[in-house]
Amino acid sequence: MRLSAKLSLIGIALISAITLALLSVYVERVGPELAQYGNLCGPLAVDPCYKPVLKGGFPVAYLFDAPGVSVERQLSFGEDKLFLGALILDITLYFAIVLLAIPAVSQRWSVLTHAANRVRT
Repeated sequence: MRLSAKLSLIGIALISAITLALLSVYVERVGPELAQYGNLCGPLAVDPCYKPVLKGGFPVAYLFDAPGVSVERQLSFGEDKLFLGALILDITLYFAIVLLAIPAVSQRWSVLTHAANRVRT
């Protein structure tokens, strides 16, 4: 395989990995991390109120709801806490998966193409 073809496959894999990681923010779950959602709790109503935090990203959560800053229980890249290291880890994992899938898909594709060409002749 030529160098330009390899580089283009790596570029496609990287773009796919970034897209998959950013779309994985729709995989939302709650907790076990806690965040302060108010200060009127406890017997005297002066203690902080803690609730489990909504977080998004798969397999590693990288976007966490920031109570008091954004709309509660709704994730947004502009307002909530983004953990860049976790996002980079997600991108790396998806990149590895896509790179491992490319040879299998291309081999299957060539087998199907070869079989279709044999049937035509």
